[in-house]
Amino acid sequence: MSTPSHSGSTLARRTLIQMAGRIGVVIALTTLVSYLHILRTMRAESLDHLARHVEERGEREQAIFVLTEETHSIIKQAFDERLRAGSQEDPSTRFDSMLEHRPDGTIRTRPQGFDGTRVPGVWIAPGVKVDTPFQRRLLAAYDAIAQYGPAYRTRLTSTFIYLTEGVNVLYWPKVPNWTLDVEPDYPLLSFEYHTISKPEGNPQRRMAWTSSYKDDTSGKWLVSAVTPLDQDGRHVATLGNDVLVDDLLSRTLIDHLPGAHNLIFRDDGQLVAHPDIKLDSATGGYDILATGQPEGSQPGQPSAEQRAHLRSIFEAVKRLEPGQTVVELPEYDEYIAVARLQGPGWNFVTVLPESVVTSKAIEAARYVLVFGVVSLLVELLIMFWVLRDQISRPLQAFTRATGQVAAGDFGVSLETSRKDELGQLAQSFDQMVREVRQREEALRQSNEGLEQRVDERTRELKDVHQQLMHTARQAGMAEIATNVLHNVGNVLNSVYTAAQLARERMRGMRLEHVAGWPTCSRSTGVSSRPSSPRTSAGGTSCPSWTGWGRTCWTSAGKSSSCSVTSAGTPSTSATSSRCNRTTPGCRGSKSRSAWRSWWRTPCASTRPGSPAIR
Repeated sequence: MSTPSHSGSTLARRTLIQMAGRIGVVIALTTLVSYLHILRTMRAESLDHLARHVEERGEREQAIFVLTEETHSIIKQAFDERLRAGSQEDPSTRFDSMLEHRPDGTIRTRPQGFDGTRVPGVWIAPGVKVDTPFQRRLLAAYDAIAQYGPAYRTRLTSTFIYLTEGVNVLYWPKVPNWTLDVEPDYPLLSFEYHTISKPEGNPQRRMAWTSSYKDDTSGKWLVSAVTPLDQDGRHVATLGNDVLVDDLLSRTLIDHLPGAHNLIFRDDGQLVAHPDIKLDSATGGYDILATGQPEGSQPGQPSAEQRAHLRSIFEAVKRLEPGQTVVELPEYDEYIAVARLQGPGWNFVTVLPESVVTSKAIEAARYVLVFGVVSLLVELLIMFWVLRDQISRPLQAFTRATGQVAAGDFGVSLETSRKDELGQLAQSFDQMVREVRQREEALRQSNEGLEQRVDERTRELKDVHQQLMHTARQAGMAEIATNVLHNVGNVLNSVYTAAQLARERMRGMRLEHVAGWPTCSRSTGVSSRPSSPRTSAGGTSCPSWTGWGRTCWTSAGKSSSCSVTSAGTPSTSATSSRCNRTTPGCRGSKSRSAWRSWWRTPCASTRPGSPAIR
C-alpha cells in the first residue's frame, strides 16, 4: 500500500481559507457597523463642532463691530464736549494755520509737516460756506479724531467724521495722504453711509453699517459703520469707521473648517463676502434677491447655479427657529451654520458639505477595515503556524506511520506525551500497532503451522493416492482376471459341453459305425482345404472344416462334399466338394440342437496314411 501523497488542499490550508472567509465576513460586517456608527457619531460631532465654530467665529468677527460701537460712543461724546468747549473761542486762526485753499476750489490740510500716520487730514469740498460755526464744528471733529483715531489704529482701519456740508476729517494710517489725493469732485454725500445717517434713513439715530463699496481713491473695498451726530436736533455730522473687506474676506475665506467655506450677507440679501464671487462691480456689491443681474458675464459674477444656491441658503437662514444654529440643505447635500453678528446685523454662514462628514466616517471605516485586514493577516499567520506545528505535522506523522504500517513496518514512533486529543490518538495508534503486530505475528505463525499441516496432508494424500492407484490396479487386474476367467469359463463350458457331447456320442457309437463310415477330422482352420488329406480306412476321405463348411475326402481325393442328412449323418455328394452354409448340417444354418445332433454324427477323418481319429 502506497503512502498518500500530499495534495494541494491540506487541512491547514482549508482551515485557513474557511477561517479567512468567516473572519473576512466578520470584518466586513464590523466595518459596515463601524462605518454607520462612526458616520452617525461623526455627523453629530461635526455638526456640534460646526455650531461651536460658527459661534466662536461670530463672537470673534463681531468683536470689531462691538469695538466700533464702543468707539463711536466715546468719540461722539468727545465731539460734543469739544463742540461745547469751543463755542466761545475764535476758531479762524487755528483753522487758517491748519488748512489751505487749493486752486481746484477745495480746502485741504497743509502738506508742510503733515504726517497722515499720526494725525488726521481734512478735505473740504468746493463751494462749502466757511463760517465760524462751521469752523468750530470742523475743529471739534478734528480734535476728537486726532485724540482717538491713533488709539484704535490697531483694531480699526480708519476713523472719520464728515460734516453734512461736504467735509471729511479722516485718519487712515494705511492711506495717509487720502485727503491730499482725493479728487475735488469726490461725491462724499452720495454714498450709502450718508444716506443711512440722515434722519429719514436712520430715524432711531443709532449706528448703522453700509454694504461693501469700493473707494476709488484708495482702490480698496470697504464697509463703514456710521453714527449720526446731531446738534440741537439737526444732523450736523456723521461719525464713522471703515473696515477693509479684504481683511474681512481673508479672515472669512481663509479661516474656515476643512472642506467648508464661509460667506457673509445682510438681512436684505446684500452679499458682503463670498469666496468665489468678487465684489468689484459698478453697483458696489451683489444682491442675492435681486433679479436681472448679470450671471457669469464678467469674471467673479455668479452663475445661475450659484445664484440658486445662494438663494437657498438665504431662505434656509430666514427659516431658522430661535436658538437654532445648524440647518440641512438636502437638495445640495450640505449643512449650514449661522451666526448673527451684533452691530451690523450680518449673517455669518459656514457651509459644510455632507461629503466632508461622510469622508471622515469613510476614512475612519477605512482605518477599521485596514486594521481588520492587517489583523486578519497576522491572525492567519499565527493560525497557520499553530496549525502547522500543532496539527499538520502530527497528522503528517500519522500519515507516514500509517504508510509504514501498511508496508509492514511496525517500527513507528509517535509523540505520545501530548495531553490533548492528538496525544490520545497517538497512544491509541501505538496500541493499535502493537496489537496489529501481535496479530501479524500470530497469523504468521499460524500460516507456518498451516503450511506444515498442508505439507503433511499433501504427503498423506499422495500416499493415499498411491494406495488408491495400487488398489485400482489390483482392482483392474482382478476385473481383467475376472473377464479372462469368465471368458475361459465360457470356453471351458464350451469345451466341457463339447466333451460331454462327444462322450455321449462316443458312448452311443458302435465299432461298426466307425468301420463303415469314413473317418472325418474336424478342423477350425481358415484354409479352404486341409493341409493333408484325411482318409478313412476304406479309402474314403472325411469332410474337413474350411471356414463354415466341411469337405469330405475319399480315397480317390476330393470327390464329394460331406453333408448332413436328415438323419443327422454326414453324406457326400459327387457334385459338390464343400459343405455350404445352406447345406443341411453346416454351421450357420442350424440351431444349437441341430449342431449337437451334428456333432453326434460319427465322422472319422484321417489323413492318408494316418490312423482314424474320432
